[in-house]
This record gives sequence, structure tokens and C-alpha cells, in this order.
Amino acid sequence: MDFHETRLWHAACVRDKNAMKRNLAATLLAMGLALACATAVAQSTNGPGGGDPQGDQIQKRDQDQLQTSSPDLDQKRTRMHQSLPGTVQQAVQDMKQAREQYQQRLQEKKKELTASTDEERERLREQLRAVIKEQARDREQLRERLQALRESVPSHEQLMEQAREQIQQRERRGD
Repeated sequence: MDFHETRLWHAACVRDKNAMKRNLAATLLAMGLALACATAVAQSTNGPGGGDPQGDQIQKRDQDQLQTSSPDLDQKRTRMHQSLPGTVQQAVQDMKQAREQYQQRLQEKKKELTASTDEERERLREQLRAVIKEQARDREQLRERLQALRESVPSHEQLMEQAREQIQQRERRGD
């Protein structure tokens, strides 16, 4: 193959490559349009104002049930919950009670906010900001305590190494 033939062959390859790029771009554009149409159809059948009114009622009912359901979700029936120590179960109950009290206080604050003047609203906002800051501090303390607990508990690798050492010691003793 001489120089001229090589250049012709190279030009043909470049043309083929450019044609493939155009075909790929056209295919991607068509797929994008098809996806957009499918999304629009799905939203029009499931979105507000369209679709099945009974389905909307079911969805609303499910949302209401989820918001009003018990936070424990029948955890007392599980084996894992039954195997927890009493102190842990008590701590879980305490946390649930604290959550319920917080939810009640939040609802009371919302009621106060709707029936108050601008000055009272600003005072309530400040109180809520203070509560949020306190919660952030509490979360940070919990993270630190959790990290300390994680560091105090041996890792899986450490436990496995201890078990290997115990086996080796038994084998040396002849047990």
C-alpha cells in the first residue's frame, strides 16, 4: 500500500466514523424524545387532576395512615426485640415517650403560631430556633457517644484473631 492509498483508506475511515457518530446522536435524540413522551404520559395519568379518583383517595388514605401510625410498628412481636436487655427496652420506651412529647409540643406551638400576632410569632420563631439548636447539640453528643461506643467494641477482625489465638493455645496444651 503506497502513501496515496493509505490517505484514501484513512479518509474513508474518518467518513465512516463521522457517519457512526451522527447515527449515534440521532439514536440518542430519538431515545430521549421517547423517554420524555413516556414520562409526560405517566405524569398525566398519575398526576393531579388526572387519573383515577379512587386511586387518589387510596393514596391519601395511605399517607394518613403512615403519618398516624405507631412509631414502634409492632416491634414488640419480633424476636430481636424480645432478646434485647431490659435496660435497652426501657431506653427505647423512654425515647418513644420523648418523641411523643416533642410532637405534642410542636403541635401546640403550631396552634399558637396560627393564633398569634406578629410579635408573638417572632418570639415563637426564636423559641423554635433555640430548640433546633439544642437538638443539634444533642445529636452531636449522640454521634460522639456512638463513636466512643464503636471504638470500645472490638472489630470482627479482632474477635477472629482472639479466637485463633485461643485455638492455638488449646492445641499447644493438648486440649
